[in-house]
Amino acid sequence: MLKPCFLDVMKSTDLPINEEVSRLLKFAHTNKAEGRSDLFTVIVDFLERRHAELTKNQLSLMSDILVKLISDVEIAIRQKLVGRLAEDDTAPIDLIILLANDQIEVARPVLSLSTLLSDEDLIEIIRHKTVQHQLAITSRRRLSPKICHELITVGNSKTLVMLLNNPQARIDQESFSTLVEKSRNDRHIQPPLIERPDLPANLAARMYQWVSDSLKQAILTNFHLNEADIERLVATAVTEATIEHEARITQEGSEILLVNKLHKAGRLTPSFLMKCLRQGQSSLFEIAFSKIILVPQKLMRSLLYDGDTKTLAVICCAADIDRSVFMTIYQLTRRAQNLDPELSNEEIADALEYYRKLDKQTALVTIQQWVRETPQRPFP
Repeated sequence: MLKPCFLDVMKSTDLPINEEVSRLLKFAHTNKAEGRSDLFTVIVDFLERRHAELTKNQLSLMSDILVKLISDVEIAIRQKLVGRLAEDDTAPIDLIILLANDQIEVARPVLSLSTLLSDEDLIEIIRHKTVQHQLAITSRRRLSPKICHELITVGNSKTLVMLLNNPQARIDQESFSTLVEKSRNDRHIQPPLIERPDLPANLAARMYQWVSDSLKQAILTNFHLNEADIERLVATAVTEATIEHEARITQEGSEILLVNKLHKAGRLTPSFLMKCLRQGQSSLFEIAFSKIILVPQKLMRSLLYDGDTKTLAVICCAADIDRSVFMTIYQLTRRAQNLDPELSNEEIADALEYYRKLDKQTALVTIQQWVRETPQRPFP
């Protein structure tokens, strides 16, 4: 049952805005644990009524209170709130962002329907929340090329299939090229990719080299091609691939020069590694990481992508990467290779505990042992 003071606030819609804010802040500081759901409801109702009148500082205060309360509020209450706000274009944006980052049972309608979420908001969620959050985003009515690129960069096979089945996803040429390369090793995305009417014909021809006979026929039909067209497009693709390969060699050389320059200047830091990884610069990330822990680049890739969380813990510890960032690196490196980044709570706890017991000197000694034992390197 709501206390009288809560009822007063809820009924006092004609109070001056500053007075109503003051009352809410007073209740927020004095309320007890059992009243947090009531307080949450009152603040949400207040924001729906008067958010347009609030200053930036007042909105920030209300959002801070909601962030602290939300974990104590029953999921049914949060779901009811989402039902009211998911398609409301006048809802407070801070509240929408808060709900979009909630558990997927709460976040799904907001991620799928709200037009208030910016590309930047959605990219943060794609990078830092669960695969289920990514799947919800793929069902949005409109997906910009920037969002599609992010989903294609970090999403798993199921996410990519959902994205390709969304006809309003605006996928650009570069992202289609990435998808086509992924389709070499992921048969699940081949059919929906070939069914995209916006897939460039030259990329469809490239896929013709490795898909099944039935999908080859679909390529010929969907893109109005014959085998002579395919041969011509494939020959062009081979030429382009050769040019791309030479460009990659040139790029790798430039990246090595940059890493050496940063290392000499003492600016090759964990923050630089994280910046590379978050921006999708996997090659630069690998080269920089290998320089920091003195490991050959080929072995570095094996350490990053073939090992488990304990392997990654060792190389992160050796590079002075904080334990709090370690699991983020695990997720981002897995997503970059189209691998499943999800771990159970128990697996995460075990990995963090293993990292806690490590020290830099032990990690460096372990890595040098791996270098000596390559290619028969045992993982811990």
